[in-house]
Amino acid sequence: MKNTPLALTGTIAFCIVVFVLCQKQDMHNDKLKVFVSILPQKFFVDKIGGDLVDVSVMVLPGSSPHSYEPRPSQMKELSKSMAYFSIGVEFEKAWLPKFASMYKTMRIIHTDSSIEKLPADSAQAAEMLQAHSRGIDHGPGLDPHIWLAPQLVKIQVKHIYDALIKMDPVHEPIYTVNFKAVMGEISGVHDTICRVLVCDSPGRLQKTFMVFHPSWAYFAREFGLRQLAIEIEGKEPGPRQLENVFNVARKNAIHCIFVQPQFSRQSAQTIARQLKAQVLVADDLAYDWSRNILSVAKAIAAQ
Repeated sequence: MKNTPLALTGTIAFCIVVFVLCQKQDMHNDKLKVFVSILPQKFFVDKIGGDLVDVSVMVLPGSSPHSYEPRPSQMKELSKSMAYFSIGVEFEKAWLPKFASMYKTMRIIHTDSSIEKLPADSAQAAEMLQAHSRGIDHGPGLDPHIWLAPQLVKIQVKHIYDALIKMDPVHEPIYTVNFKAVMGEISGVHDTICRVLVCDSPGRLQKTFMVFHPSWAYFAREFGLRQLAIEIEGKEPGPRQLENVFNVARKNAIHCIFVQPQFSRQSAQTIARQLKAQVLVADDLAYDWSRNILSVAKAIAAQ
């Protein structure tokens, strides 16, 4: 009998622990569960939703959004999601109709809605390899990399905000505060990049930078830069096209080539050796959008 109070105390303590764990689990389950296509989108949904939203990413780090195929585990998680925030990357063309058909109650929010996109084979990309592209029909593809231009990101963030308050109107005041904060952050990033690149300087010459994969056309347009791409339509240049690359790069005094971690660096490294240029990473799919885009701007300015 003397052990009864101790045993009872232990039982009570155990019940309290179980209760707390259950409460935490309930709190987790109360979150809005949503999916996004790429990591930069998660950055913005996290910023607006905070602890109220549980964000999963479809295209996993190291994978390409051009040809991604969802894993079975991701398809299972989609069945529990309230919304999917799309952005217009290539794999969505095949998969969004399937998602809509399979998950009738899941909303699909097109964050690229109302954004006019550049042709995938834009002048900024095609100019690099005119001889390579001559006589080839490149088709009507559009450049999906709209998250790399701050002014376009503001449009995407507004779509995210509107969708969250429709799904969860009770927490609209919190979403509104967070939305205003992230819009201010985006404006700050834009202004800092302008200072870094001396955008407003009278008589400023258009700065040229070379990339392997043409991801930065919207960024270039917003800040008055010129993107020269080695790859066009997912194809690396052959020997004849490489000679064109060398000529254009020398003409524009290129000292570094930006590559993505998701793509092979072989061609870029070959060109860099010939030009005595550096190969630098510019990850267009990095999670920390603000830090990443500022880092790329500083690297371009340092050329």
